[in-house]
Amino acid sequence: MTNFQENETLRMEAFSDGVFAIDITLLTFQLKAPSLKDATSSYNLAIALLHQWPNYIAYFISFTTIFIIWLNHHRMYNVIRRSDVRFMFYNGLLLLLVSIVPFTTSLLADYLNTPAHQLSSALYLFLFSGISFTLFCMWNYATKDYHLLKRPAAHVRVQSVRTSLLISTVVYFVATGLSFLVPFLSVLVGLGMVVYLSRLKYHRDRVV
Repeated sequence: MTNFQENETLRMEAFSDGVFAIDITLLTFQLKAPSLKDATSSYNLAIALLHQWPNYIAYFISFTTIFIIWLNHHRMYNVIRRSDVRFMFYNGLLLLLVSIVPFTTSLLADYLNTPAHQLSSALYLFLFSGISFTLFCMWNYATKDYHLLKRPAAHVRVQSVRTSLLISTVVYFVATGLSFLVPFLSVLVGLGMVVYLSRLKYHRDRVV
């Protein structure tokens, strides 16, 4: 029974890795070459490329954020041995939300430098708040009574990870509302949370 549960966990992680890879690939569609009408010379091409700066910012933040989400997902599975139906649904919800990132990235890139940037930024941040909350739910469920863990609870940073994921959820959610008041807040919050979430550690000892 244990081997079956471990195989199911490996299959779920492999499937998740494929979804993450596809989502990151879809982000590259935000990077488009300027039209020939706007690039009749090297100088005009350079200017046209510079005018596309919202695309570069949106792509960079989304790429690094998806990578950090995948990294936390991988670190989580390093200390999880088993899965059940409820945990699979949490994982499916995470993948659903991550799959929407290319769409919100497109909104942010297209409207970041327009009067409609407040709504595009709010939707962008709200999605990441949902993703952080889903990671929190996954971790909270997996560590409840330590029933899905593959190592002693003393070796896992249960509470610190739980707190960090909850903080990231709250920060993204508060920033969602503030984005209507503070221009380009999504850029600052996005960069800050990438650094914050990249530092999460799920275990106290080294995992082979």
